[in-house]
Amino acid sequence: MPLLKDILIGIVAGFIATLALSVLMLTKAYLPQLDTITMLDGVLGAFLAELGRWAPPAPIGGWLWFFAIGTVWWGALYAVMEPILPGRWPWARGLSFGAIATLLVWLMVLPLAGAGYFGMHLSAIQPVVTLFEHLVYGVILGEAYGRLNARTRSPDSHSSRLLIEEV
Repeated sequence: MPLLKDILIGIVAGFIATLALSVLMLTKAYLPQLDTITMLDGVLGAFLAELGRWAPPAPIGGWLWFFAIGTVWWGALYAVMEPILPGRWPWARGLSFGAIATLLVWLMVLPLAGAGYFGMHLSAIQPVVTLFEHLVYGVILGEAYGRLNARTRSPDSHSSRLLIEEV
């Protein structure tokens, strides 16, 4: 059950980080070619149309998908990967995770969305924006996870990471 508890904490931390990233994304609304929500909304709408399903009106579908990915997918994946991520402090492990997430988005998600590798079909600056957003997300995710996880541990319990670092 400790893994399930960690995954639930990861999901909560993922929500916190996704919320913070959403605020950052709203500040770049002046760059329409870099609008992640519109891109996600389009991909979701096309997918649901292929299935013959109803799609929520734009941009609601994009925001729902964005929060589901950032909260559940990345949050749970972080909780599973956290013990093996490099970095002594939670924010540093989150930064490492953000770099890994960026690579996955550059090489898998953006090409599948029709944006090309690194998102170069959208803009020459897209790779930099994607990297920056995922590093910010990762730092917030790592720090939130570290703080939430520290609160749920009993004072006399030690993780293997803490035992290794004390030696």
